[in-house]
Amino acid sequence: MRPVLVVCTAAVLALTGCGGGGDQPGSASTSPSATVSNAPSELGTLEASGFGQVDEYVWATAVVHNNSDYVGQTVTVSFNVLDAAGEVLGTESQVESFVRPGADHVIGTQVALEPGQKAATVEATLDVEATGTFSDQPFPDMPVSDLKVATGTGGYPAVTFVVSNPLTVPLKDARIQVACTDASGAIIGGGSDYPELIPAGGKIKVVAHVIASSEPTDCTVFVGALDWEGAPSAAAPTASPTPAASAQAPAGSAEDAFQVWVGQFGKRNWEAQYKTLVNAQRKVISQSDYLACRSAEAPPKITWDKTLSVTDAGETSIPGTKASLPATKVTAQVKVDGTKAPVDAHMFLEDGVWKWSMTKENISNCSK
Repeated sequence: MRPVLVVCTAAVLALTGCGGGGDQPGSASTSPSATVSNAPSELGTLEASGFGQVDEYVWATAVVHNNSDYVGQTVTVSFNVLDAAGEVLGTESQVESFVRPGADHVIGTQVALEPGQKAATVEATLDVEATGTFSDQPFPDMPVSDLKVATGTGGYPAVTFVVSNPLTVPLKDARIQVACTDASGAIIGGGSDYPELIPAGGKIKVVAHVIASSEPTDCTVFVGALDWEGAPSAAAPTASPTPAASAQAPAGSAEDAFQVWVGQFGKRNWEAQYKTLVNAQRKVISQSDYLACRSAEAPPKITWDKTLSVTDAGETSIPGTKASLPATKVTAQVKVDGTKAPVDAHMFLEDGVWKWSMTKENISNCSK
């Protein structure tokens, strides 16, 4: 069993150092400059930022990387726009959700200054919270085609493109972010669009009037959504145990068994938990050792929220032993001291009963 993820605000990163141009969206603009720093964290990293200005309007953009295997976390980027003397001219924040695991996300917003004010630097602050609608199903790739950058009116370049929906269901309330770059790859502005509907299997044309400090050489389009729970047509199938797993029909499902385990953990019912510990580990750690080990801890308050996915994990080694059994991986969302967080469990079917396993580290600690 993977240790329960205990997160309130997992990453609050203040970015301050100045950076130079790069090969891709995410490099700092050098003229005018933008504030960028790489700051690793458990859930998210602010890779880069930049901005563009036309008249008193500034568009600030950040590239944020999802460091986790899940989607749905709440992501907030706050932008301070500073002048050459370091005075804050304006502040705005943009709240989005991670929609793709292990991937970069473009997040930006407009900041309105007073007429005549000139931005010199954008200072970005990233906050990633393990709250939201968790899922291990990434938001699908929405193909973008026919992208064109043209000179717009009033100094605002026009970026046009077509977005396709590969799903068999309509996509409502998509969130589109555009990051524009110069010849060096530095971010020089961007924009956004929020179409109400992209038809199932259909296309829409988007015309985004972006704010950029100069004519962009290229623009990157990122299509996402808030509170993504997975497409109905792409729901993860429930794994069925193989005949070799047990000669008896299972009592209930793997996710039901894990939900019972979470309830036992919340009630500190260690004796009931030990009864469903996989047999190979019961030979390694006695009930008295397990109860003493658990009773010595001060565990957080954990309650069940919902199942995210159930998949067949195949033959799986049982930690701390030489045994292995077919396993079903259950990914669930639980509440840890009131904060939603994802957690995984490998459940094993033995003698018609779903059982759980301890990590090798936990076995070692409880066997001391």
